[in-house]
Amino acid sequence: MRLATPTDAGAAPEAGAAPEAGAAPARELWFVGPGLVEVRHGAPPREPGAGEVVARALASGVSQGTELLLYRGEGPTPFDPSLDAEGAPTYPRRYGYAWVGEVVARGEGAAPALGDRVFALAPHGDLHLLGPGAARVLPRAIPGERAVLAANLETAITCVWDAGIGLGDAVVVLGGGVVGLLVAALARRAGAEVRLVEPSERRRHAGLALGAAAAIRPEDDRPRGDADVVIAATGDPSEIDRAIAHAGREATVTVASFYGARTSPVALGSAFHRRRLRLRASQVSTIPPERAPRWDHARRFALVCALLEDAALDALLDPPVPLDAAPSVYAALAAEPGARLQTVFQYGSRSATR
Repeated sequence: MRLATPTDAGAAPEAGAAPEAGAAPARELWFVGPGLVEVRHGAPPREPGAGEVVARALASGVSQGTELLLYRGEGPTPFDPSLDAEGAPTYPRRYGYAWVGEVVARGEGAAPALGDRVFALAPHGDLHLLGPGAARVLPRAIPGERAVLAANLETAITCVWDAGIGLGDAVVVLGGGVVGLLVAALARRAGAEVRLVEPSERRRHAGLALGAAAAIRPEDDRPRGDADVVIAATGDPSEIDRAIAHAGREATVTVASFYGARTSPVALGSAFHRRRLRLRASQVSTIPPERAPRWDHARRFALVCALLEDAALDALLDPPVPLDAAPSVYAALAAEPGARLQTVFQYGSRSATR
């Protein structure tokens, strides 16, 4: 297989050719056990078949909430039911789902062209063989580093839909990680007034920059029981009680976080029961049923691409770090998770900002 360069765009790949002579082995990030990640070298992918493409990485984003569950050993078993068979071990494994690359080889009938920039729900690593439909083409105007936000934008869009946020609603977002901040930005875009509760000063500033009317520390938070919608995005199940305290009568509390194996008691007494509150989970894999007759995943991703054209989202991106620094990056994230926003791995010397 000959891996094309950007100047090869539109040329046909050489079927059955061997990998380039002297090409460096493809790097792969592996979660080996709790507190341990490794960057390993693997074999290049095989020649793409019908409908398949090979893409070379430009950037990939760390989904801090889910990946830290895996890094800390706090995930459920199986860790990801969409990938794992019942009883499958958690480690070792590759993981990640915010990967941006450039098509360098394509099989017969593949939709992306050579040189196309694509997004994939794929693990961190240099190269991926992507099956039909797995490589979603990105507009060239969207910088590669910003494009890693696509996965969390899909999550945030779905959360806003699940929560039923509307014009004029009073919305409280608990947690200013990337998903919480994107929900705050989209809720404001939908005409809501947003209050953000977040311990990190940096994240509070980001929330204000993205349109939140107020951003306060948890210790200064005084729930008034008047919110139309509350979004629980802290990653901490013990915060559900705070979410309930914010909710007004007949309001909805929507849980955006994935808690893994962590649990916490939740008070479902007077505040929850007498105010007739709704507690709803939001999960990105499924289009909400009230929208499913008109929306599919392709239409939702088209909305993601339109939103990614907004350069204001660059405020969520930390300076990129090389993939080889991954062990120290995860250790730093685990030690002080609120210190960073969107961590981005950069690959080689190829710019993801162009």
